Order: sequence, then C-alpha cells, then structure tokens
Amino acid sequence: MHKKNYDETALTLIENIFNDNRNIVGLAEEKIQKIAEKHKRTADIYITEDDELISYEIIMEDIDNEELQRIKEYGEELYEMNGKLICIYLLGSPHIKIKAKKHIESDSPLLINISLMPQSDAYDILRHLQDMVKKNKKLNKEDLFALKMIPQMGPKEDKRQLRIACLTLWKEVNEKGLIK
Repeated sequence: MHKKNYDETALTLIENIFNDNRNIVGLAEEKIQKIAEKHKRTADIYITEDDELISYEIIMEDIDNEELQRIKEYGEELYEMNGKLICIYLLGSPHIKIKAKKHIESDSPLLINISLMPQSDAYDILRHLQDMVKKNKKLNKEDLFALKMIPQMGPKEDKRQLRIACLTLWKEVNEKGLIK
C-alpha cells in the first residue's frame, strides 16, 4: 500500500515539477532497477510507453562535480542497457546546494534535471495538521505525505525538532485512528 502511494506521489511530482507528461506504464524491470543499486542511487526507475527510462529520486546532499560525474555514469549505464533517452530527475531538499561548476558531456542521450523543493511553510503545514488532529478530522494520503515531508521542507537547523513534532503527531493520529 505504501509503495503504491509512493509511486503515485512520484509520478505526480515527475509530471508537475519536471513537466514530463509522457505516459509512464510502471516500474522498469528488476535488472534495470539493479543498476541504480550498483551506482548507490536511491532511485526508482520508471518506463514510459515508448520504452524510455525515467530515474527519479529525492536527494538530501549537495551536488558537486564528483556527484554529477557519478550521475552521468549511472545514466550512461542505463542507456547501454536500454538504448533510448534516459531522464534522470533529482528532487532536492530546499537547503541543498548545487556546487557543480564544470560542464559534463556524454555521448549518451541523457537529460539530468535537478529541481529543489520550493521553500515551504513547514510550520504552517504542521500547525494545520495538528489542528486537524485536535478536531479529530481524518487525514488522507496527501495529508500523511505532507506530514512525512515536513522535516525535509523546514529549515536545516529545525530538522530534529520538526522530526520529533511529526513523530509525536503521527503517534496521536494512529492512537485516534484518524487515517482515511
């Protein structure tokens, strides 16, 4: 169930943040997923109806020249396996920095798109969810996803505090049975 919700969320983000409207038919086969593991990527690789591959992952670390080189090598291996356009979409926390300075070229058709989550109103969202729980309103899958993402959306110096607040709220949601 959680994997299905994650995939739905990932597909929505691919469409809305990366403006990719191609028809994604599902996850690529296991041997293609293993390439991500081999390159130590936390990506899920999806396949389109035209057999093109889309790699999607959330990143929490800065991107420097070495990391960009590793991403390129990962994409090139995906291309060797598939032979079609490879899109690598990286969604970063609003606090990461893109430090890569050099242009990296490849003979493989690669599209590497790094987008940062917009700086959000993490505390406002947390207060809204806390208010919903206080009023015994049930949380839907979007609310639960927002609760999960709050620590990553907030200021770097507040991550621990936000994580604790979200876990406390999650415990209360479960105890009250407030999941739709």
